[in-house]
Amino acid sequence: MRHPLSLVLVLAASLAPACALFAKSPALASPLHEQLAKADTPRIEDAAKACLTKAGWTPDDVNGDSEGATVVSAKNAAKTRVSVYIQPPGASPRVTGDPAYDDPFWSCLGHELGSAKPAASTSSDSP
Repeated sequence: MRHPLSLVLVLAASLAPACALFAKSPALASPLHEQLAKADTPRIEDAAKACLTKAGWTPDDVNGDSEGATVVSAKNAAKTRVSVYIQPPGASPRVTGDPAYDDPFWSCLGHELGSAKPAASTSSDSP
């Protein structure tokens, strides 16, 4: 028995949103997950703003707050807005928000957090 093409298309279209429910946030993937767990909120804010700026967005001067999460919002030339939510330490995923999972924002965030240099240690042994 053959199924009409329209039935196959309807079935495929109805399953696509269900697949999106099982997509995994880039903030849960290694090494970004570990970098976010180690970073303090201001460091993540700075990294998120840097990545949004690199992608052509203009971050707002003041961050918001939403149910315990720090919100970094930005707009682009078309006045479209995007928001990144930085959850408190211990939350997983630590960062959520508008950038699509395949957006370069996520790899940039990992790069920005990975490029952080540890603070110089002060030693009493130095002359």
